[in-house]
Amino acid sequence: MYGHLNQDSVQRIKNIENGFKNYPAYSAYQITSYVYDYRAGVHALEITRNGQFVNLFLFYPSTNGKIESIAVYGANLQGHYNAMRSSMMAFGMPISDISIESGNETYLDIYLDY
Repeated sequence: MYGHLNQDSVQRIKNIENGFKNYPAYSAYQITSYVYDYRAGVHALEITRNGQFVNLFLFYPSTNGKIESIAVYGANLQGHYNAMRSSMMAFGMPISDISIESGNETYLDIYLDY
């Protein structure tokens, strides 16, 4: 069974996207939001600068349509980990577990509990 993000979750991602776009430190970055994997219901938020990849946030749905987890790829994973680990929050949502994982690529694996 494939999950899909509910309307609240899609709106949360749009709010995150707008937050990045409106934050002065990201004014030189390009922020793009799109469906990454339609069948699995995964939504992406991609950050680039001058055409160069910086970060990719993948939002995975739970069976009830909420954002269950976020995978983060790209630059400064340790910094993202440290910031989120200290607050146990990701974009205003409580984190139940966070780790740096290695596979084909190293990524930050974040499980939410909201």
